[in-house]
Amino acid sequence: MVGQIHFKLHWQTHANMLGLAWRTCDWPEATGQLIRLALVPVGHLSGRLPLGNPGRATVSAFKAMSVRPDLTALIDRARGN
Repeated sequence: MVGQIHFKLHWQTHANMLGLAWRTCDWPEATGQLIRLALVPVGHLSGRLPLGNPGRATVSAFKAMSVRPDLTALIDRARGN
């Protein structure tokens, strides 16, 4: 939700998640992150970014999810809203 609207932060997050999956030998997660890294430019170009999606391989890359109210309040406060 925070970095997802910014291409560089979105891509870096998935790259970091790939690094963690690699270090922990979590091959399904690593595969999922490689796919997501390929989808990041497509999502930004098409404007189809699933709000609230945590970006893990266990969740569809296309599924929008609700953001917990406490996190939404924290983000709003950080943005000065």
